[in-house]
Amino acid sequence: MKMRFFQATGLRISLGIFLGICLAGALVPGVFAMPQNSPPNSASAGEERKLAGTWRGDSLCVEKGTACHDEIAVYRIAAIPGKPGYLLVTGGKVVDGKEIVMGSGEWRYDGTKHTLTVDLPRGVITLKADGDKLEGTFTLPDKTILRRITLKKLE
Repeated sequence: MKMRFFQATGLRISLGIFLGICLAGALVPGVFAMPQNSPPNSASAGEERKLAGTWRGDSLCVEKGTACHDEIAVYRIAAIPGKPGYLLVTGGKVVDGKEIVMGSGEWRYDGTKHTLTVDLPRGVITLKADGDKLEGTFTLPDKTILRRITLKKLE
């Protein structure tokens, strides 16, 4: 069987090797340019563990006189085993002295910014951690701030 070769500066390269080199050369820059999830450092993992627990405080409407009502908010935060950078948050409110769960889901934790964030169909909730306080907003897709949230850790 006769194989075709390319002549390049005195080197003989088979078609398969030539194509392999070209393909690898085209893909390598893309691999290095792709964002990579770096493993959390021990400081970030420690911060995530400190967030675990029950948080309670106010979820106050920014615009008064709308359908929005001020609430006492309760957030329960737990680590997700094997999923660093994410926490399970169950959010609720207190009505007539009873806690009502409004929803639960995975929130992203950014150890650099010390923020917890979740994208919801109606907007984004972002909370900034500062010791035993979480403070932030519920922002609508049009960037209007609907609520200001201030929580204090109970445990």
